[in-house]
Amino acid sequence: MPPETFNSAAMSGLEAQAREHHSAKRFEESVALLRRVLAERLEHQGERHFQTINARSGLARSLRALMQYDECVELYFENIRVHTEKLGPEHPQTLRSLSRLANTYYAAGRYEEALPMFREILAGRIHVLGIDHPDTLRSRSSLANTYAALGRHAEAAALHQEIIDDRVRVLGADHPRTELSRERLDTARRADISK
Repeated sequence: MPPETFNSAAMSGLEAQAREHHSAKRFEESVALLRRVLAERLEHQGERHFQTINARSGLARSLRALMQYDECVELYFENIRVHTEKLGPEHPQTLRSLSRLANTYYAAGRYEEALPMFREILAGRIHVLGIDHPDTLRSRSSLANTYAALGRHAEAAALHQEIIDDRVRVLGADHPRTELSRERLDTARRADISK
């Protein structure tokens, strides 16, 4: 497609369709659209353009839903590299891409690889965003979930309790994320008792 026929708005429309497919669990259709969008954006906007980065991330997300972890990991590594070069290693966008990669390792059952990443992301988010930022709270939750997945239920329970206390203070006692933390605490405590 010659540069003059590239239409960024049309690509955005295809991305919106892909998100709808993803939400409807039609992941193969989402992947097909996003492969096309990513190829067009790479060719006409370059690898560092924010829309290219978003297209790469969207494709990785749908690939992860299909359990195609290897390609998903490659795409997130590309975003991490680009974000680090453009914005630096501690920028919130870089940390978000790192988090997506760590969550992919977690989804693939690669907990030992995910654990140090979640620790690094948490430290970065505390430093850059502060202890009460929603992304920081999510990072703490991901770390606690990884402890639980590794059978370290007492550590998971202790961290979930801290997260609950902070989420009640920051989000409120009835917030869905606070409720989710309570459920995870209960699960971790039951698993620790049954060991």
